[in-house]
Amino acid sequence: MPRSILSPFLTFHQEAAIIGQLLAGYTTLEVGLMHCVQVVRDDFDAVLKAMFRPRGEATRIDIADALGRHFYHDRNLGTEFGMAISAIRHCRKIRNLYAHCVWYDDKSGKLAFVNLEELARSNTRLRDLTSLTVLHVDVTLLNDQEQYFVYTDKILAWTNYEGRFRDKKISSNPLLKPRSPSKLPSLHIP
Repeated sequence: MPRSILSPFLTFHQEAAIIGQLLAGYTTLEVGLMHCVQVVRDDFDAVLKAMFRPRGEATRIDIADALGRHFYHDRNLGTEFGMAISAIRHCRKIRNLYAHCVWYDDKSGKLAFVNLEELARSNTRLRDLTSLTVLHVDVTLLNDQEQYFVYTDKILAWTNYEGRFRDKKISSNPLLKPRSPSKLPSLHIP
C-alpha cells in the first residue's frame, strides 16, 4: 500500500471522504452568506471585498452579520437571518476543529483526533502530545454534521431569496423554508 500523509484515512476512508467534503465545502457556505448579504445591500463588490479581504472565518461571519442584520430586520427577516448566522457559526466550529487537528488510529475502532490548538493555549511547559484530549468521530456523526452543513446552505439560500422577494426583485421565493434541526450536531463522539 502506498504511503499517505494521512495514513489513518486509508483505514477510515468513509470518514475521510466526509471530512474532506466538510473542509472543502465550508467555503460554499461563506459564499452563500456573502450572497445573502449582498442581495439586500445591492452592492456585490463592497460586500465581497468587506468579507473576503480580512483573514479568518469568524471575522467574515461578523462582517456579514454587521452588514446584513439591519437590512433583514427591515424586511421582517431578522430571526431567519439570525438563524442563518448561528448555523454558519456552528459549521465554522466543525470546520476549524477538523482543520487544526492531527488524525490517527488509536485502535478504538473509531477515527481519533487531537486538537493542537488545545495544547497551544496551555500555559504549562509541554514535552509531547500525550496531554492532548483524544476525541473520536464516526460515519454517523460525520453524516449528521454534513446534513447540518446542507441545512445551513438551505437556510442561507432561502433567506437570500426571501429578502429579494420582499424587496419585489423576484415574484416569488422558489425555495421552501428549511426546517431547523431539532439539535446541533456534536463536534465529536461524547
